[in-house]
Amino acid sequence: MDTEITELLQKIKDAKRTPFWQSTPEQARSGPMLMDLLFGPAPDVARVEDFSIASSNGHALPVRLYVPREQPRGLIVYFHGGGWVVGSVASYHPLTATLAARTGCAVLSVDYRLAPEHPFPLPLDDAIAALRWSAEEAETRLGGPVARLIAMGDSAGGNLATVAARLHNRTDTARPVDLQILAYPVTGHDFDTGSYQAFAEGHLLTRRDMMWFWDQYLPDPAQRDNPLASPLHAPDLSHSPPALILSAGCDPLRDEGEAYGQRLLASGVDAQVLRCDGLVHGFLAMIHYAPSASRAFDRILAAVDLATA
Repeated sequence: MDTEITELLQKIKDAKRTPFWQSTPEQARSGPMLMDLLFGPAPDVARVEDFSIASSNGHALPVRLYVPREQPRGLIVYFHGGGWVVGSVASYHPLTATLAARTGCAVLSVDYRLAPEHPFPLPLDDAIAALRWSAEEAETRLGGPVARLIAMGDSAGGNLATVAARLHNRTDTARPVDLQILAYPVTGHDFDTGSYQAFAEGHLLTRRDMMWFWDQYLPDPAQRDNPLASPLHAPDLSHSPPALILSAGCDPLRDEGEAYGQRLLASGVDAQVLRCDGLVHGFLAMIHYAPSASRAFDRILAAVDLATA
C-alpha cells in the first residue's frame, strides 16, 4: 500500500467522522467526497454542456457532456459512484473532464436519480436512458458519428453501467456498447465474502456502509437476487460487451467484482480482470495522490486507446 494511502486511512480514522451507516441520506450527502478532497482541479476541454434527456416516468435526466479539443474518438458514458445514495455529476467533474482530456473521447456524465427517494429500478432506468440517447442521438450534438461507445462506472455506478450495457446490447440496436469499464463495481449483496471479512473496517468503505447503501437502494433483501440489481446473479451474461474490471486489493467489494469477471468469461465475454494490489475502494479519486492509483488509471486509458484505435 502506498504511503499516501496509509496516511490517508490514518487521517480518516483520527477524524472520527460519522460513518454512512449511522447517517441519514441528507447527512451522507452533506460532506465532501474523496473526489473533492484528493483529485485536484479539472483540466480544460473544448466545451462542457449541461442538458437533460428523457427517462422513465417523464423524468428529465440531467447530464453533462465533455467534448475534447480534437474530434472525439468515441463516447464514454460515465456513471458515478456513491452507493446509489451520494455523488453527482458536479462532484465527479474533475475525473470526467480528465477522462475527456486524456482519452480524446467525449464523456457523458449522468446525474441519475438517487436512493432512497428514487430506489431500484429508477437509477437503472436513467442509466438505460443515457445509453439509448448516446446510441441514437449523441452524434447530432457531437457533430459526427460515435465511432466507439463505452459504458464506464465506479462502485454503484459500475453496477448501473454493466447492467444497462447488457440490457442495451440485448435489444435490436444499431449502436451497441463496445466496451464496459468497471472500477470496483457492486455486483452482488453477499456481505460474507472473504474480502468483506478481511476489509470490513478501516479501509474507507466498510461492510456496514455497504449494508446501509443496499438498504437505501433495494430495501427488501428478498428482491436483491434480481439480476438487474445484482448482475452476479444473472443467468445469462452473454449479451454483455467486452469488459475491463479493476478491483481494489483492500476493498470489501474485491471478491464480488472479480467473481463477476469470471462469470463474464464463462459466458463467452472477452473480459480482463485486474486486481490493483494495495489500493482501496474509491481509488479513482486518488490518481493524482497515490502512485498505484495513477498506474491503475493508466490501465483504463490504455483500454480506451485500444478500443478506439
